[in-house]
Amino acid sequence: MVTELGGLETVLLEEDKPPVVYLSPSDWMRQNLFNNWYNALITFLVGASFVAAVVLTLRWLLAADFQIVRTNLRVFMIGQFPRDELWRPWVSGFLLAGAGGLVSGAMWRNALEDAEEKGLPYPPHSWTDLLRRFWAIIVILLFFVSFARTLPPYIGLLLIFVTIYITREAGMRSKPALRIRVPFIGALLLLVSFIALAGTSGLGASSIGAALGWWTSFEIGRRTETPTLQHTVTRWISAVVVGVVAWIAVRAIGFEGFGWDDWGGIHLTLFVTVVGVSIGLPFGILLALGRQSKLRIIKSATVVFIEFVRGVPLITLLLFSTFLLPLFIPIDITIPGPLTRAMIVITAFSAAYIAEIVRGGLQAVPLGQTEAAQASGMSVGAIQRLIVLPQALRAVIPAMVGQFISLFKDTSLLSVIGLLEFLQVSAVANAQTEFLGQGLVSVTYPFVALGYWAFAYTMSKESRRIEAKLGVGVR
Repeated sequence: MVTELGGLETVLLEEDKPPVVYLSPSDWMRQNLFNNWYNALITFLVGASFVAAVVLTLRWLLAADFQIVRTNLRVFMIGQFPRDELWRPWVSGFLLAGAGGLVSGAMWRNALEDAEEKGLPYPPHSWTDLLRRFWAIIVILLFFVSFARTLPPYIGLLLIFVTIYITREAGMRSKPALRIRVPFIGALLLLVSFIALAGTSGLGASSIGAALGWWTSFEIGRRTETPTLQHTVTRWISAVVVGVVAWIAVRAIGFEGFGWDDWGGIHLTLFVTVVGVSIGLPFGILLALGRQSKLRIIKSATVVFIEFVRGVPLITLLLFSTFLLPLFIPIDITIPGPLTRAMIVITAFSAAYIAEIVRGGLQAVPLGQTEAAQASGMSVGAIQRLIVLPQALRAVIPAMVGQFISLFKDTSLLSVIGLLEFLQVSAVANAQTEFLGQGLVSVTYPFVALGYWAFAYTMSKESRRIEAKLGVGVR
């Protein structure tokens, strides 16, 4: 093996390599856990705590009366959905599973082909690896479904897993021309899943129109190698026309749904989290860039917004949006529903915190790289998009995911404005006549805590996987 150090070639013979020592389990424990008295004491305390936690958990599972969970399982999961409308969450779940499987399979295949083209190793596809990554969510879903008193929930969950398997395999086996369009197909499936729940409301129709218009613009741009001003104008006009036609067509269908102001349970919690993250992230990046702008008006406006939102508790903003904001809206204007106002507040709150996280990442990028890009003639937008932002976002992945987890748990504050989110269902269930005064909070609150833990743990684990893949913290 030949390496180059400071211009000198060094030959490392096989006998010069450090030996690989394989230890038996007992020897490994002796060297790492019981090599001195204080490590042995720490090992004993940690082991005893772990055993005690397992014993207490098993005792709780065996002794607890889960009748309150069985009776209110539908409320814990989807809130106040009428029984005759339960097909909507199932259809939405199948569409979400199909979108996730298709997009993840296509992304894996693209990464594999890119690694093969560059001669880099890439781990083969393994379903066991996916199980290791998402075991917590899978286990908690099986745990939730185990309280169902009918057969359809078991069949539905099994079919969702089958849908993920089939669509992921289809994404991995798709042709390159189709994989280019997979993100748009996945986005359309997400929007259709939303329409299956909420119907063709103004937001649903606008989202479908915007997605189809974006797709049209992408297809026209992909077929042109040398874009001109006329070509750009044609792309924009075509996108607008397709978007408007799609919006009119979707509204003309008149497909009614179940408005999100009546959603609840863990379904509402996850929905608000996804909206807050997916919309708050791009707005947070724009705020971070605006705070570094040399235009005083833009910088001042972003600083005022960020500092004001970060300086006020989220619960205060939620109360303001519910009780005071309607007083400032003219009478002839329709006031948005409570969940709509809450999502606007949560998105703004998330964007302000993400902006400060991204700003820290932007400051970590060496100034010399920006100056070198400017010297090579790159535009400001290209420098930010291709050089600065990729490095800045890579450096702040741990803090970013921490903010996402915090936002996921902060959705429990929706209960103060009367929304039936996941934690509030526990209080409602314990206040029911048949369970009142029985002290069943020791059953419902751990049940809710397990749900929060499963999703938060999975986000944290995925964060560590992405950090290791991108080499965060490695020079």
